[in-house]
Amino acid sequence: MKTTITSLILSLFWGLALTGQPAAAIPLKNPSFEDAPRHSHVPQGWEDCGFEGETPPDVQPNGEFGVVKEAAHGNTYLGLVLRDNDTWECAAQPLAQPLLADTCYQLVLKACRSEVYKSISRAFGQLANYDTPAVIRIWGGYVDKEKDGFEMLAETEPVANTDWQEYRLTFTSTAPYDYLYVEAYFDQGRPIPYNGNVLVDDLSDIVPCTLIAGNK
Repeated sequence: MKTTITSLILSLFWGLALTGQPAAAIPLKNPSFEDAPRHSHVPQGWEDCGFEGETPPDVQPNGEFGVVKEAAHGNTYLGLVLRDNDTWECAAQPLAQPLLADTCYQLVLKACRSEVYKSISRAFGQLANYDTPAVIRIWGGYVDKEKDGFEMLAETEPVANTDWQEYRLTFTSTAPYDYLYVEAYFDQGRPIPYNGNVLVDDLSDIVPCTLIAGNK
């Protein structure tokens, strides 16, 4: 009898544990940032989460600012800049389902730097080339902006490459975030702030590490 009860308890425990595991990847809306090319306009499915009074990210390549690089996937991609007035750009979207706390995930993206990204310097009011490498930071947050708590989930190395390269980001969320932020930020190894850019394209689903391991 004791053995039967113990087996039942263990079965319930493992059932709950399995229920708590992510059953599927979390897809993103418009992960390839497809839209009509234009400056200061986030692609459909994404929201501008940059600084008040500053312009939003760009749908590139639109020829403006000198950015003409072909997309890694589809026709367009996201252009993010850093500015010498200590501001930077960010795009975000609500997730189809929240991240699970204490769960390992992987997000794969393609990124590069444009050799030319010319605009007016915010600090000096003169034409400048925003060509210095930047990093990409991935944040988790909440659709309900009144909730406390944002967490930086992952960060790339400085994206200095001028051809598209794949970046694999593995992270563990500590809370059930339901909002994802893709942000350009300064390379901490350089004097900051400065003018820089990073181009982002072809995001994958957010895939639980257990599923990745299971496919090997």
